[in-house]
Amino acid sequence: MKTRINLLCAALSLSAVSTLAAAPFTFGVIGDTQWSGADPTGNNINTVAVNQINAVNTQFVKAGVDFVIQVGDLTNTGSDASLKTRLDVNSALNSAGIAFYGLRGNHEATDANQAYFQNNYIPASSADVTVVKGPDNTSYSVTYKDTKLVLLDINTSTNTTTQAAQTTWMSNQLATTDHTQSFVFSHKNLLGQNHKDNQFGSSNDANPADQNTFFKALADNNVKYAISGHDHMHHRSVVTSPDGTAKVQEIITASDSYKYYTPSTPYSSRETPVAQELNKTGYYLYTVDGPHVTGKYYATTPLANGDIAANPTWSLQEKFGYSLNGTNTLVAQGGSFALTHSIASGTSFGENGYRGTTMAILSGTNGDTDKTYDGRALTKDLEIGWAPASHGPANSLSDVLRIWGMSDLGQGDQTDTFALSLTFDTSGLSLDTLSNYSIASLDAAGNWLNAVDLNFGGMKTFVAGAYDTRYTLGTYGVDLEKHTAWAVLNHNSDFVVSSAIPEPSTYALLGAATLGLIVFFRRRMR
Repeated sequence: MKTRINLLCAALSLSAVSTLAAAPFTFGVIGDTQWSGADPTGNNINTVAVNQINAVNTQFVKAGVDFVIQVGDLTNTGSDASLKTRLDVNSALNSAGIAFYGLRGNHEATDANQAYFQNNYIPASSADVTVVKGPDNTSYSVTYKDTKLVLLDINTSTNTTTQAAQTTWMSNQLATTDHTQSFVFSHKNLLGQNHKDNQFGSSNDANPADQNTFFKALADNNVKYAISGHDHMHHRSVVTSPDGTAKVQEIITASDSYKYYTPSTPYSSRETPVAQELNKTGYYLYTVDGPHVTGKYYATTPLANGDIAANPTWSLQEKFGYSLNGTNTLVAQGGSFALTHSIASGTSFGENGYRGTTMAILSGTNGDTDKTYDGRALTKDLEIGWAPASHGPANSLSDVLRIWGMSDLGQGDQTDTFALSLTFDTSGLSLDTLSNYSIASLDAAGNWLNAVDLNFGGMKTFVAGAYDTRYTLGTYGVDLEKHTAWAVLNHNSDFVVSSAIPEPSTYALLGAATLGLIVFFRRRMR
């Protein structure tokens, strides 16, 4: 038992060191915050949804985000008083040292609104942040911890004459070498679900030449997420440029306003819907960890008047992400999850210590039957990425594989059943020691466990030999001929091949032992 606990402590210690070395950070995103109509609380003043902003900001402070971005429609009327109120409501963020970066929406589209925004909303550069204004003096970029954020000012549906200059400036910002990750934010969508006026004009296919140039700039510079507001619903989709040469994932943010929209026709054939949820108040957390990004969408049910409850219950509705050193595939309903990818030994996106590992999803099918409001089938965006072995437990024998996108909305990390394999060096192993080796996963408390211990159901069964499609959930093994460990799973997670992974009861025992030591020393101190 002592050996197991020492091994556990070493694993947790190394995991913590790796996290510090990677220097991850998290930022929050809030949607449109207009207010109008009945308000029994009397708090939602100057057409600003003060109650919702306060509730969401409380969550941002709890999460310890580094900054918050709002994707436009800060108010319902755009008056100076309302724009000031929107800034005043950020007192909780200000007290916590959390920066706020806003955008204008179509509710702040006048010249007077623009002047107030330019004078009061756009931050100055600091020791940690570099801010660059665009040619319109209202678009701006923020560079922070190797990440570039490009915030694009509003274009009206009848005047997009500034779009070409805006796209050129955006492209130049994205092409600089001062960042690894980059995100683009706008108020209007690339392809709207309720609204059809978008960043490029009054319809889905307005100004196709401008769209092609814009999408190409994103694709050429590894921008994976274009994040917007305007439609007051949670919607993720993969959007293709009119010429078919470039793609980006569009994330339309849930409402933080009294408005909750539903989709309407026409829809574009250039869009592949991935996730959709209507009639929820929501917010987002994005964690940047080197080449990896993980997004989380939280939501609560609004009151009848569109406002938020005094003590809202927030639920994690969806977790998604990507890695610049990985790959992705879109899996239609009923389609196979089969996927193979390798990471070479050495260095990847500034991270050292890769051993060189190949992953394979050996079996599994997208069993989702969910559709959008208007009846379009949702497609899974299966994303994988890699971290070096040092990000795993002390006894990692492969690089760490990260998987996102196999879960259904509202199901947490639970997925359809699939079989995963990872390569590792099996030289010197014998049949009587194989049961000490397995694919391990990271649980919510930061503990590395046998991956099948985190399954939703199933029976834990070890097999010395190759995977067979007849094996059921919870079966795992080692294949000496193919130099792989494999497991039948039903959860998204981080995965790594490891040896002597403790049973869940060992962590419980360690926790009890730690608590006992604390009690003992407290008594001695008294």
